[in-house]
Amino acid sequence: MNELKRSIIIRFHDVCDEWIDILKKGKYNTLGLHFITTKNTMEDYIEWLERDGRAFIEKVEAEGILVEHELHALRYLLPRDLFDAHPEYFRINKDGKRANDHNLCLQSKEALEIVADRSYGLAKILKQTGHRYYLWTDDVEDAWCHCEECEKLSASDQNLIMAEYILKGLRRYDEKAELCYLAYHDAVVPPTRPVPEGIFAEYAPIHRDMFTPITEGENAVHAETVKDLFKTFPAENAEILEYWLDVSFYTKWGRLPLIKVPYHENVLNADFDFYKSLGVCAIKTFGAYMDKAYLEEYGDKEIIDYGNLLSEK
Repeated sequence: MNELKRSIIIRFHDVCDEWIDILKKGKYNTLGLHFITTKNTMEDYIEWLERDGRAFIEKVEAEGILVEHELHALRYLLPRDLFDAHPEYFRINKDGKRANDHNLCLQSKEALEIVADRSYGLAKILKQTGHRYYLWTDDVEDAWCHCEECEKLSASDQNLIMAEYILKGLRRYDEKAELCYLAYHDAVVPPTRPVPEGIFAEYAPIHRDMFTPITEGENAVHAETVKDLFKTFPAENAEILEYWLDVSFYTKWGRLPLIKVPYHENVLNADFDFYKSLGVCAIKTFGAYMDKAYLEEYGDKEIIDYGNLLSEK
């Protein structure tokens, strides 16, 4: 069996050299980089990557730690400014109106081909070392199309169709590319469409209670959801994306003042054991807003302890 991927996902604004030592001490073998779409665009992320990011990534990967990009990408893959010329590319919302706010209309093959083409272009820009890619749909509930034909498709099926076209573009750049199906918000239920080769599930239970193990109390519904998901997506190829160390989660998505993340080892142990029992290949947590100021104020003990605890599983 391959080594379990042990990752923390931080914003590009959180990056500082202190993170390299933290990752080593915490025995992480992967780092994810991310941006929050209400605060930044893909263009901002690419600008940072060219200016500072590549040098940081090289330092991290020199330590044997893989760096991946985990990004809500649809607004970049289908530029919103195409709406005036091609409103048919974009979704119909619940009010029956064409809108360029989120995602796209799955009935527009031209829009889907643009997504594929720009996925290829984005992969060339990212120059990722690994072959697993994380280019997600929009970070909003009910962001799907409600036109007459798309209405027949579940949120999960719409998510999967978009993933198929993103993967199509990625494989023009990297023939070994695999793409994440982000099981998140209203796309956590399994799609009914066949899952193409090369697409794996990443389960992110954003609505769970972080102070109780995933299998207990009201959380038990999330444990059942992921087990159902793995009837469609093989668990041994799937990844878990949690919120155990996510400052933004505990502060209601980054509202000030920031707080020190709570650390409940009993919850971590129970959750790790449950997810490991499913046979997943990666267990990851968001760690947004753990920037240099956070580290100076609160330290890195929880981050390192978490990583070491996971490495013992």
